[in-house]
Amino acid sequence: MVRGPQGVSALRTVGGLAGALDDALRLHGGTWIAWVGQHVPDELPPETTGLAYPIRAVRLKEREVSHYYAGFSNQVLWPLCHMFPSRCRIQQNYWMAYRAANERFAATVAASVTRNDLVWVHDFHLCLVPGLLRGAGVPARVGVFWHIPFPPPTVFGILRWREELLTGLLGADLLAFQTEADVRNFLANVRQFLHVPVVDDPPTVRLAGRDVRVTALPIGIDYEHFHAEATDPDTRERAARLRHNLGSDVVLLGVDRLDYTKGIVERLRGFERFLERQPEWRRRVCFVQVTVPSRDRVPEYRDLKRTVDEAVGRIAGRFTYEGRSPLRYLYTALPREQLIAYYAAADVALVTPLRDGMNLVAKEYVACRVGTPGVLVLSEFAGAANDLREAVLVNPYDPEALRRRIEIAVSMPPEERARRMRALDRRVATHTIQWWTASFLQLLENPAATLAMTA
Repeated sequence: MVRGPQGVSALRTVGGLAGALDDALRLHGGTWIAWVGQHVPDELPPETTGLAYPIRAVRLKEREVSHYYAGFSNQVLWPLCHMFPSRCRIQQNYWMAYRAANERFAATVAASVTRNDLVWVHDFHLCLVPGLLRGAGVPARVGVFWHIPFPPPTVFGILRWREELLTGLLGADLLAFQTEADVRNFLANVRQFLHVPVVDDPPTVRLAGRDVRVTALPIGIDYEHFHAEATDPDTRERAARLRHNLGSDVVLLGVDRLDYTKGIVERLRGFERFLERQPEWRRRVCFVQVTVPSRDRVPEYRDLKRTVDEAVGRIAGRFTYEGRSPLRYLYTALPREQLIAYYAAADVALVTPLRDGMNLVAKEYVACRVGTPGVLVLSEFAGAANDLREAVLVNPYDPEALRRRIEIAVSMPPEERARRMRALDRRVATHTIQWWTASFLQLLENPAATLAMTA
């Protein structure tokens, strides 16, 4: 939320999760309980925000936000779950702030729900909330969706508060993860650190007097919106102008939030290696890297920006010829309609995170490209790789592998592009945000329900 001359208004957050939940609430109704900053009312009605649902505010002071969000959430849990334990800054004051913030969220939820409500808790910022709600006797079914990877016990076990976090999550009635591997890792942690019975088929944790269902439920996108926007004549014209301004035969695109897990530096190295080995492409290709500013409270992210800037400058300096660079770098958040134009303009999407829970950029690109097939180059370590098997998969840590996959992508015959994109499109069109939301709510309301996962 932002305060301007006309009062408080909603500013759409960039990122797959925020967009997905916004779409879900518009479809199904409800109240979004969130930290919305200082100087706003306790409740923001739709007529104030322009959203289709009310927002209930959680009060956090600046220091609490720093330790809870920038500290424990983003300098402990985020690197730990993405398998970068050496980046963790495990501090007692971070944990105390995290616990206090979770208590604040739980109290706001408890004051808001009525009997038979459904409470949907999202992600690693709120691990303790389900257990706190259960301990308070809140008369609602509670579900958790974990959007990022869940690490194995050899990594998660590093954390001294592992039992508290697992117990907090098991306060829920339903726990859903992006992939089957995340489910297996979570259950392995429960077995090793909590010593409670676990059933593998169907995945269930047996607790005293109740069961917790655990499932894999990969998140989707609003396929119809992206597809319709990408095929709109205005978007096609905007995409044509972009291609004309770039002045290249083949356009490559990367879109990422600034984060070390996204593999931006590694991708730039792979592209640089491609230009070194394939000089005939230097004047025929343009790689557009869109990087969305993120987490500027965290020192590591400021350092990362400097590293990316240096790599961009080095590549531009080496390969710019007669005023034309094969690399364009945009450090900004693009409006959705402009982002879709970039998807429509790009012959190749490079989606190569070092590790990612899902990665909705990959699915958004597919939804925008079936009419004019492109090529998706996708990291083996993105959750989306389980869904999007017809993509050109790559190990993002290996610059030579990235170089070879770029060569394959820019040279792929039209027939193969079309075949791969048709298969990808069918899967993305089936497992949409609407399917994901309805499936989660169905499982939360009816623990015995089964879901049909089509290939």
